[in-house]
Amino acid sequence: MATAIWVVEDDENIAELIKTALLSASYEVRVFDSGAALFERGDTQVPDLILLDIMLPGMSGYDILKRLRASKDMPDVPVIFLTAKGTEFDKAMGLELGADDYIPKPFGVLELLARIKAVLRRYTKGRSVSAGPKESGRCRYKDLEIDAASREIRKDGVPVKFTFKEFELFLYMYQNRGVVLNRDNLLEKVWGYEYAGDTTRTVDMHIKSIRQKLSDSPDAPKYIETIRGYGYKFLKES
Repeated sequence: MATAIWVVEDDENIAELIKTALLSASYEVRVFDSGAALFERGDTQVPDLILLDIMLPGMSGYDILKRLRASKDMPDVPVIFLTAKGTEFDKAMGLELGADDYIPKPFGVLELLARIKAVLRRYTKGRSVSAGPKESGRCRYKDLEIDAASREIRKDGVPVKFTFKEFELFLYMYQNRGVVLNRDNLLEKVWGYEYAGDTTRTVDMHIKSIRQKLSDSPDAPKYIETIRGYGYKFLKES
């Protein structure tokens, strides 16, 4: 079965360019011109990846991504922002909301296809992640229950809703608890490729979100300790 990629883009010329490029790479393609069209599509199909513009009529790409991540049928579908909003702030916001990549316009077709392949490869690898020989199945850590197979985490019995990438980051750090991990290492292992310059902020933003969801204070950490100027360490059970 062909890999299905959905494109949410209101500019007809750009949408046609993307569609042609994806079809030439043997992807199955569906194009939507708005968030309303995406969510009111009238079927239960789920894509393998979504290319999402930000400046759209009615519902912005940011709002669409929030709704996707909160949905029952597409919470973990990888999303790449493809947008003219290319400032560092825009990119940081997109990544913080749970986007898997962010490509500013104008873009090259070859780069677009390469980035799509990279995200799909990381996503496929992530779905097969297990908890390792010491943490197979469901395991406990302090007040947390961690189930790598079903990708579920509970704190004091209450489900904690992580994005796909937050769970990947949490699980990798948990499996390496007690080890100091720098940001470049986390980017390579969790995101699968190297970011340049200040874009390593995406690690900090994901760590911040994980801490908030676990009520973990950076000043008195229960789970994740900040190693200033270097990275982070997932604490061992005392």
